[in-house]
Amino acid sequence: MPVATVLYVVTPIALFAALYFVFGYAEYEGTMLEVQKIFYFHVSSAFTAFTAFAVTCICSVAYLVKRRVKYDLFAAKSAELGLTFCTIVLATGPIWARSSWNTWWNWEPRLTSTLILWLTYVGYFILRTSVSTEQKERFAAVFGIVAFLNVPIVYYSVKIWQVGSLHPPTTTRSHLAESMIPAWLFSWLALTLIYASLLKLNTGFAWAQYRLNKLQARTYPIADNLGDSI
Repeated sequence: MPVATVLYVVTPIALFAALYFVFGYAEYEGTMLEVQKIFYFHVSSAFTAFTAFAVTCICSVAYLVKRRVKYDLFAAKSAELGLTFCTIVLATGPIWARSSWNTWWNWEPRLTSTLILWLTYVGYFILRTSVSTEQKERFAAVFGIVAFLNVPIVYYSVKIWQVGSLHPPTTTRSHLAESMIPAWLFSWLALTLIYASLLKLNTGFAWAQYRLNKLQARTYPIADNLGDSI
């Protein structure tokens, strides 16, 4: 059975399992109650975004070494999904912060560095649309490698800048109740599988479009020459 087929079958199963564990199995947190459920998708989206940006970095290195268009397509589509999940992090964070810290936003290390990460990859796509075709892939690859340096900064920001940080300095699992751990793990798994499925699908469409454009570029000059000869 093809890997893509397995991926498309397993992903909805993992998603339904995650929803069950989040809303039907995990206990309610004593202070935040229902709002705490955002945690499972907020943190899982962050880790999924990190994974996507890591794939972009790896594919960017591969493109610079091999100069194959497919690596550039993988890098671009992975960054696109990473930016989407990073947007989810920034959208769900204030809802959680309002209930936990009594404020929608605080310029503390984790929030600020995450916003900078988001803006960095917005810049990545601005670069891809503003540079000429001949240089776009090479410049984007270098940018994709450098941009990934922000990921460990975001992850370790709580430890680097402990003063003024509102996020807990402990690992995620250490402050969760026992029933919350499988809910978080299944949420993380489901979002990662969603990312992998969309990456496979989007890259396939992008590769087909690239092949079609190459075919049209070869066909049109032939048609023009035939027209001139007639």
